[in-house]
Amino acid sequence: LAPIFDKAQIDYKIDIVAYDTNSSSVGEILCEKATLLDDAVAVCVASTSKGRLKEFFIGSVCNYCLHRCKKPVIVFKPSDEENEENETAAA
Repeated sequence: LAPIFDKAQIDYKIDIVAYDTNSSSVGEILCEKATLLDDAVAVCVASTSKGRLKEFFIGSVCNYCLHRCKKPVIVFKPSDEENEENETAAA
């Protein structure tokens, strides 16, 4: 998301957190960290566009944050073109 925020000239802070995901989900960790950061205005997450069926079986960080985070949550959903670029880069 950093290039998108840079292009839109939006100030942001990236916080890298080392947590044990064996005992907590990524969504839990994000919500907890957002609560601890007093200067956090919102939590920004990117949707992977897995679809509802995969989300049901795998779970969704975005969905977890939307329902449980005490700070506002901004969900970025990449366009189909951006999804293709990311899949090509990962392969």
